[in-house]
Amino acid sequence: MISKAVEMTVLLNKLFPGQSTRVLAAMAEVKRDVFVDPGWKRMAYTDRSLPIGHGQTISKPATVFRMLSALEPVFGGKLLETGSGSGYLASVASRLFSRVYCVERVLGLVESSRTNLRQTGAGNVVVRYGDGSSGWTDNSPFDGILYSAGAPALPASLVDQLREGGLAGVPVGTKSSQEFVVWKKSNGVLEKVSSFTCSFVPLIGKEGWNG
Repeated sequence: MISKAVEMTVLLNKLFPGQSTRVLAAMAEVKRDVFVDPGWKRMAYTDRSLPIGHGQTISKPATVFRMLSALEPVFGGKLLETGSGSGYLASVASRLFSRVYCVERVLGLVESSRTNLRQTGAGNVVVRYGDGSSGWTDNSPFDGILYSAGAPALPASLVDQLREGGLAGVPVGTKSSQEFVVWKKSNGVLEKVSSFTCSFVPLIGKEGWNG
C-alpha cells in the first residue's frame, strides 16, 4: 500500500516537473501529519498551509519542495533555517544535509518541534529559541540558508554567514505577499539565481519587520 506521503510526492512531481527527485524522495519518508495540529491531520497531505498554533502555519508541500529543490547544488553541507515552525522542512532537509540548524522565535513551538523531529528520525537537526532574523553566527558559514518567513528586504547579516558558492533563499516583499528569491554567493557578493511568488508569515526580529 502506498503511503499518503508518497502519494503527495507523486502529485507534486506532476505539478512541478523538473524539480529535485532527491527532495521528493526525502518528502516521501516524512509523515507530514506529525507536524500539524490534531484537528487538521486529515488535511496533512493536501497542498495547503495549515495551522500549527501560536498564529503560525506549516508551509504548503509545494513550497517546501521548491525551496529545498533550489538548494540541491549544496546538498550534503550545512543548512540554516530561520522560522522553523513545527519542524517539517527541517525534517525533510535532514535527509539532504549533513547538519541542519534551526532558529524559531515562538517559544511554544520550539519544544514541540524538537519532539516532532525526534519522532521522524531527524537526529542531525538542532533547534534554538531566539531571533533568527539575523541568522546564527556561531555556526556559520552555512552552505545553504533558508528563511521560512517573509522579510521586508534581504537580511544584511546573511552575506557573511553564507559560504562562498553557497545558496540562500529568502521570501522578500510585503507582510502578505512575497517573492522567494534564491541567491548565490560569488566572490563575496550575492547574485540572484531564481525566484517564485509565495506567501509567508512575516519575519519578526532585528532584521525583520520590527527591527
